[in-house]
Amino acid sequence: MDFLSIIEILGLLFGILYIVLMIAEKWYSWLFGIVAVTLYGISCYQYKIYGEMFLQITYVIISLYGIYSWRKNTAKILLISKLSVNEWFKFIFLGLIIAGFSFIILIMLQGAMPILDALTNGFALVATYLAAKKKLGNWIVWVPVNALTIYMMFSKDMHFYAVLYLLYGLFAILGFYQWQKTFESQTQELESEVSN
Repeated sequence: MDFLSIIEILGLLFGILYIVLMIAEKWYSWLFGIVAVTLYGISCYQYKIYGEMFLQITYVIISLYGIYSWRKNTAKILLISKLSVNEWFKFIFLGLIIAGFSFIILIMLQGAMPILDALTNGFALVATYLAAKKKLGNWIVWVPVNALTIYMMFSKDMHFYAVLYLLYGLFAILGFYQWQKTFESQTQELESEVSN
């Protein structure tokens, strides 16, 4: 087994731990995520998927924000919330803007698969930010991002990461339903507090 295969296997394991703990709303999920994206970034550099590599650096920064956001006030827990229609439009537009800038940079760097790489960059950044804010819609954004990334990983023979993103896609569906249940429970609690 070569170095890259070991890195990919470790990235797969830490990535699974990250997503399982994220669904359970554990703040330390972000720590596992930092390790996972660091390993993934190393692999992406080796395979010249530069957009994905730079995305991992940004993930680390957003993950640090996620830790801060989820832990900043232990007395007031960050609750799951939904995006308004205006917020959806704003974040879709932001994802497209980031994708556009990413595409230009990837063309200059002669990166592999610049269109897919740029699209996954733009919307993965948006989804990660939404996760840090505990927005339910983050899981919806992850489904197409993961699907595109699976295709990219298979195209580059990064099979362990293709499996990881397949699992991420399945976990995104599970995460959506779990967070939806939590959101409904929180809403009922708040409504009963207001009525009392």
